[in-house]
Amino acid sequence: MSIHIGSNNKIKNSVIAENYSDKVVVDKKKFFQKHPIVCGVFIAVIAGFILTFSFWEKIRMFFEGLF
Repeated sequence: MSIHIGSNNKIKNSVIAENYSDKVVVDKKKFFQKHPIVCGVFIAVIAGFILTFSFWEKIRMFFEGLF
């Protein structure tokens, strides 16, 4: 393979790159990075379940009493 530059100039068998590698880098993504919407819905369901407990009413009443 050769590259022609200008008037009959040739560069043969050269790598024109600063960081050249033949390896293909495959990044392994975690489940959250692959499926952020599914994880968000799952976390919202858990948070909603926790907020249904009765002690939140006591906490809300406490904060209303402060103001």
